[in-house]
Amino acid sequence: MPHYIFILALGIFLAGLSSAGQSAMGATGDQHSLVTGDYSYWGHFFDAYVRHARVYVVSLFVAHFSIQGLSASASKLKLLDMPDNNRKVHSVAKPLVGGLGIVAGVLVALFLFFPVAKFIGLIVSILMILTVGVIDDRFDISFKWRFVVQITATVVTMLFFPGMHILAFGNLLGFGVITTGLLVIPVTIFCVLGVINAINMLDGMDGLAGTTSLIAFITFAVLAWMNDMGSLMLLSLAFAGALAAFLRFNWYPSRLFMGDAGSMTLGFVLAFFSIELSQKAHGIVSPVVALIVLAVPVTDTLTVMTKRMLAGKSPFAPDKTHFHHILRDMGFNHDGVVKIIMSIATVFALFAVAATALHLPDFLVFGVFVFWFAFYFVSSTSRKGLFAGIAWLQKHTTVAQSEYVVLLDGK
Repeated sequence: MPHYIFILALGIFLAGLSSAGQSAMGATGDQHSLVTGDYSYWGHFFDAYVRHARVYVVSLFVAHFSIQGLSASASKLKLLDMPDNNRKVHSVAKPLVGGLGIVAGVLVALFLFFPVAKFIGLIVSILMILTVGVIDDRFDISFKWRFVVQITATVVTMLFFPGMHILAFGNLLGFGVITTGLLVIPVTIFCVLGVINAINMLDGMDGLAGTTSLIAFITFAVLAWMNDMGSLMLLSLAFAGALAAFLRFNWYPSRLFMGDAGSMTLGFVLAFFSIELSQKAHGIVSPVVALIVLAVPVTDTLTVMTKRMLAGKSPFAPDKTHFHHILRDMGFNHDGVVKIIMSIATVFALFAVAATALHLPDFLVFGVFVFWFAFYFVSSTSRKGLFAGIAWLQKHTTVAQSEYVVLLDGK
């Protein structure tokens, strides 16, 4: 029941947000002006609300039924994640079809309610990433082949979307705007691949990558609304609906996984959102704000890969040093680990929105990210700092709950 309430509340919030401002009107090809002084305001608002809510609802239901159908066929498709009694925490084979269902929901919403020609480059790129992800889930191919497809998909999107170029990082150091100049293409590709693999590496526990991505899409929806980018706001609505449906199957104890097909696709689209939102001419969303939204997966990936290379290993060699692994080693149960990481991601999401609304300088926001990265890096090595703080909160929360139970028993 809590899952259904959450899904309903999420849909109501996002549909209301996307239909509240004039910027979202026309995102699906229709033109309606919501002028507050117009007597027909509420009529237009309700009409817009219904049209925007249907994006979320269609994506939600198509993803839900697609995942159900694909799950039943997972054995025939040989899309199963087998337990290995080592890094993986599940003990039975589980379908790897969540990513296919998520993309199915989003694509149906796109074809029904969006001007397809405008998004054809993104659609082609998503299908490329999805395909190599499915092949990887089925045959476990080399990361080199994944990189080739990821790079190609990024270039395709860059060709169709002029805004898909990281021209500047903003005034990160307080000495002026840092531009990429002639390095714009390799820098953009590098950053996109970084986000793709950050989300891919985060997908290590039930509900973790899904909830983190959902928080990011909700945040990007709000930032798109603030940045006067209605089409991106509605697209985030479609992804939120599909992810909400997926989490119904993936929350602990999960019935299935999104697989590399899902995590890589989500990472690619989140990178697309980050760049499109932050590189808009005269926009108010800075690149470092987009980085803050993805601070948790990006920081964890940078930390883990750096430690692997310092140890003389491949940065892509699997191990058990991720954020969620450390929390599990501390004794937190599965549900607790996801809620802790989800809470931290939510704090960064709220900070990103606040920083944009308050027009905080880039160097200040970047300083927050650098502090978090250094704090997390040191804490993950010593198991102190951040993790000591989490353990302290756990202890005192447990004590408080015990005292509350004793108080109730006394009554």
